[in-house]
Amino acid sequence: MNCNFILVLVFAGILCCAAQSDDTISGLYPQNDHFKLSLVWPNSYCVADISKCRSPLPQLFTIKAFWAELHDGRKLINCRTYSPPLTEAMISRHTDDLQEYWPDLSTLNYQDMVMMWKNTWAVYGTCASNVLSSEDYVRNTIAVRQSHNLYNMLKESGIVPNGRTYSADRILNALQRKTGTYVDIVCSMDRKGTIYLSEIHQCLDSTAKKFIDCENKAIHCYGDPVFPDKDYSEPMKVRNATTTLEKQVTETHA
Repeated sequence: MNCNFILVLVFAGILCCAAQSDDTISGLYPQNDHFKLSLVWPNSYCVADISKCRSPLPQLFTIKAFWAELHDGRKLINCRTYSPPLTEAMISRHTDDLQEYWPDLSTLNYQDMVMMWKNTWAVYGTCASNVLSSEDYVRNTIAVRQSHNLYNMLKESGIVPNGRTYSADRILNALQRKTGTYVDIVCSMDRKGTIYLSEIHQCLDSTAKKFIDCENKAIHCYGDPVFPDKDYSEPMKVRNATTTLEKQVTETHA
């Protein structure tokens, strides 16, 4: 067999495997099987990267993204559609809810938030445009988030953000009992190897309105995660500022 032909086949096989292992798929027209709402715990976001953290931080689970998925779990992004873009006029009609439930955790600048919401629609929302217009995408995502207060649900189950660890199974079971459906949780790790409860994912059907079971998975939770309070981030900022000031004083008197 021709060697060049063999190399072409091998290369095609590599590309195929790479495509199948990727968790996203880009550029398709919407053909989603279900949707997923990703909610982030702000204190964990700040632990992961304190330099990009705003102050004050909201103390509730806030929206990170709302995306469409195929049946195999691949996330749809950047879909080619003819749906109108999300405009600032549309955003202005939902500003209060967006700032409360879907804030940019890295800034308090409103125009930066507007850009973040527009980009989120372009990346994720376009792949929901077969069931939701751009403004409906915003309205529906906020309504889905408002329907469940996950912070209170965890608190009622004795799971509170106090810097202590809780088992992933306990968190998953508590949310299943309270919401009536299985969810997924995502953990993150800091540079010291400490595991934190970072995100909660809820799944919805192809209409983007009815909750359905997720896989009841604990993703990247390689141990019992910490559920951090705001003292995990705020005092760190104070310590960093104090250290910088002390350094400046020392250099001045050196």
